Amino acid sequence: QTRIAILFLDLDGFKPINDRFGHEAGDQALVEVARRLGGMLRQEDTLARVGGDEFVILISDLTDNAERVVAKVAEKCLAIFAPEFAIAGHDCRLSTSIGIAVGDADGEQLLIAADLAMYRAKEQGRGRYCWT
Repeated sequence: QTRIAILFLDLDGFKPINDRFGHEAGDQALVEVARRLGGMLRQEDTLARVGGDEFVILISDLTDNAERVVAKVAEKCLAIFAPEFAIAGHDCRLSTSIGIAVGDADGEQLLIAADLAMYRAKEQGRGRYCWT
């Protein structure tokens, strides 16, 4: 029996880029975030932008080592934000807060749980991940 995981990512530091350099620069940042995230995922994983600066990663076909696998993916997600982003001719820092839900429940329930966990990650200092 397999399980799925949803990682709900919300960017930290995105609004100042949009405010300082404009929406075109913000769009550049979002494209670069998507490129970096997509580059570290397996082909069978799904990456989607679900809102202004929010992304969701769906990892399927997880077995009994799901938590260990998902923790590695979350760590990789955090690591891709270490290098600065070249946006509108400026080096900009971004990070992400991640909420994680793993289970065999329907995707909508997991998405809601991962969203709530992401808010806990923000409350605990941003640039980290929290489990449901």
